[in-house]
Amino acid sequence: MTREHFIAIICGLKSEAAVVRAAAPAEKVRVGVSGADAKRAEDLAAQLCREGAKAVISVGVSGGLSPQLSTGDLVFGNVVRTEKGEEFFADPALLTVLETADIPVAAPRAALFGADVIIASARDKARLFDQFGALAVDMESHGAARAAKAAGVPFAAIRAIADPCSRALPPAALNAVAPDGGTRVLSVLLECAKAPRQFPALLQLGSDSEKALASLRGGLSGLLGRLLFSLDL
Repeated sequence: MTREHFIAIICGLKSEAAVVRAAAPAEKVRVGVSGADAKRAEDLAAQLCREGAKAVISVGVSGGLSPQLSTGDLVFGNVVRTEKGEEFFADPALLTVLETADIPVAAPRAALFGADVIIASARDKARLFDQFGALAVDMESHGAARAAKAAGVPFAAIRAIADPCSRALPPAALNAVAPDGGTRVLSVLLECAKAPRQFPALLQLGSDSEKALASLRGGLSGLLGRLLFSLDL
């Protein structure tokens, strides 16, 4: 029996996965949703590599670390750095394929930071920018990249900026992501009830996230199409 090959996409959120599934044929792309959990992202990517993935792509929204990036900006990650000093490099051929797409990209070769905890404050964002030279942060790219490296499978990252570097996350957002990548709506509402002043910041974060998802929605079909063609899928 001929083994079926595909691109593995790792997302942190169900909303990101929905954008991916709308952008590419289901038989050519398989999506793993990790929640805010790098180890789960790594495990999902490793499993997909064992099942025949020809590439692993991290796709989703990110927090901005660079003052030059705004909400909705697209970036392609060329390296993912971690607090442990790890560096995971994107595949040069995949990056070249992404860069040739006729899609506005704010940073076609961006260093990303892979976080194991939520980066909530503007101060922490500034530290990561200064210390690691990273332009954006998320919680699944390093897990996905680690698994891809172990399996010898090419890796790349397509990210859209949600909250910019100057914007802190409200407390209600810190426990908002469920393990399955959904939203803990009740938890968010209870936190807002305890501290109603954070509600405007929460609405702003929702708006930022929707704008980032819209950017992914606008560009992902073309980007994934190019990747599929380049991998003969």
